[in-house]
Amino acid sequence: MTALVKTAVAAGIATLTLNRPKEMNAFDGDTARSIIEAVEAFAADDGVRVMVLAAEGRSFSAGGDFNWVLTWPGLDAITRRVGADLMMGAVQAVYDFPKPSIARVHGVAVGGGVGLMLACDFAIAASSARFGLTSARNGLLAGIAIPVLIQAVGPRVARQLLMHGGLFDSATALRLGLVDQVVAADELDHAIATLAGELKLSAPSVQTLVKSLITAVDAVPHDAEAAGFLGEHVAVQCTTDEAIEGMKAFLDKRKPRWAV
Repeated sequence: MTALVKTAVAAGIATLTLNRPKEMNAFDGDTARSIIEAVEAFAADDGVRVMVLAAEGRSFSAGGDFNWVLTWPGLDAITRRVGADLMMGAVQAVYDFPKPSIARVHGVAVGGGVGLMLACDFAIAASSARFGLTSARNGLLAGIAIPVLIQAVGPRVARQLLMHGGLFDSATALRLGLVDQVVAADELDHAIATLAGELKLSAPSVQTLVKSLITAVDAVPHDAEAAGFLGEHVAVQCTTDEAIEGMKAFLDKRKPRWAV
């Protein structure tokens, strides 16, 4: 049986590749489970510094697999909820990944595929890529993309994209803030490798702390309590082995050990 996702690790960069090219990398329950398992394995691997989310075939991801979702009306409510939770869980697993992540986007990314893309910390797209929150045009709700979509573009633009349901090009995606960089298709791998290499220069513990703190601080008012919460983390981080190594490396005019 062909693996639904492929995984590889080289030089600290882990690649999770969606592997249902005939289905435009639409994902069903089994694919969602495979994504979750792969992300959790990369998170637990100390040798992994950066994760790249990529896809085989002509497109990044068509989102939820309609052939699978069309079986839901004949299922009981609990089973349907399990399926929905699996799709939500795949996006959440990517979002919760404690290390930097990059989406490598080509072809088409729609619906839940946009959700997977936005769950990554960075998204680099081929100039020929197309995007859309198309579920409304199929009578569906792109619920798995909504939390990360609001975070990326704000409530107003999120409403527009979800209600309109049309496709748009990479230039529009860049203008809206859905992707961070657009390059020619033949430059996509080089752009991904360059960014991944740059991310490996930063201290791993700080990157993990940033990801958790941004989520926590964004959920509370920006008041004295939040400042105190952050101050405590700043004080603790200054005493860590990586902080001491980083400061010594700067003073010694050398690279810290994690960047060598």
